[in-house]
Amino acid sequence: MTHVSRAVRANLKSQPAIPISPVTFPSKTVFPAKVMRCDVVFGSPSMDCNGTGICKITGTSSIRPHQLKKDCQSTIAYVAAASNDQISLFFFREFLCIHLYLQHFRKGVLVMKEACTVPAKIFNRLKINGKTLLPGRYAVVKCDGYFRVDIACA
Repeated sequence: MTHVSRAVRANLKSQPAIPISPVTFPSKTVFPAKVMRCDVVFGSPSMDCNGTGICKITGTSSIRPHQLKKDCQSTIAYVAAASNDQISLFFFREFLCIHLYLQHFRKGVLVMKEACTVPAKIFNRLKINGKTLLPGRYAVVKCDGYFRVDIACA
């Protein structure tokens, strides 16, 4: 079970998550879509997951909250289908180490210099046509206790 602080919980509303458990988000940001938990590793694929961008996404949810501050290269996120061949990634602030926050979120833009291949099972469960997240500069939308990033897929 993912821990959410009391301050954040007061403004959250439950939405059913696919495939495993309920997920909570403020109702104004999540539309009726499937949402699933995933693990996100930051960096560039060609630089052995160092640098900026997203190196890989897995649907295994193998990271536990107590590991996040130690690892500081990966975090838990929730992924949902968005419009116009995009996905929305939701990152909770309390699960980001300071290094990830400063390098990828502080300036309001997530820079992906390379494409990131996503496991087919994630796109299949979300009913998205595509195999990769495309390179580009993506706005980081700061919300109450979390960040949302909409990324183009192909």
